Amino acid sequence: MSYPISTTELTLTDIKAFRGGAVEAGIARALALGVAISRSELVAYEALPVTNFGALAYTLENYITGALVAGWQASGDGAGVGTIPVGQVAVFYKCANASAVVPPLVTAVRFRVGATGASTKAVFFIQLMVENKMESDVYFSEPVVYDPQDRLFLQVYPTAIGAAEPVGFGCFIVSRLGPEIS
Repeated sequence: MSYPISTTELTLTDIKAFRGGAVEAGIARALALGVAISRSELVAYEALPVTNFGALAYTLENYITGALVAGWQASGDGAGVGTIPVGQVAVFYKCANASAVVPPLVTAVRFRVGATGASTKAVFFIQLMVENKMESDVYFSEPVVYDPQDRLFLQVYPTAIGAAEPVGFGCFIVSRLGPEIS
């Protein structure tokens, strides 16, 4: 069962454990998929929106939604969904809404996958944390893992139509050491 956890409920040790658990989940998945033969051949680093998810999902190296509309919508400001590059595993472990609007309009995030986004990996209702507790960061009880070449459907759900909001994600990319990362 996956659920969001407010940072006010976590110690620094807990936060380090969530981050470390996300990296370990990515390494385990990368090894299972044959991205590398051993852990020593892998590196984990924080994802960048355009670099790691593609210009169709985000137009800048900045997590921000497009103008908010009614219902579920793509979390990025691009025209479509991104694709995880070959040889990389993406592991999401938190989201944050740093909106200046009080209360923020985005109340939930959804992680979907597939050619049309038909399968849902996880849904996190974050309204209680970002609106009532006024926390910008929300950690996930379990990491959300995407495989190489998965179509990345990150979605947000706003309570009302409004301006774009800076809804970002804590995400590690696990990939093989090589010409791009050494």
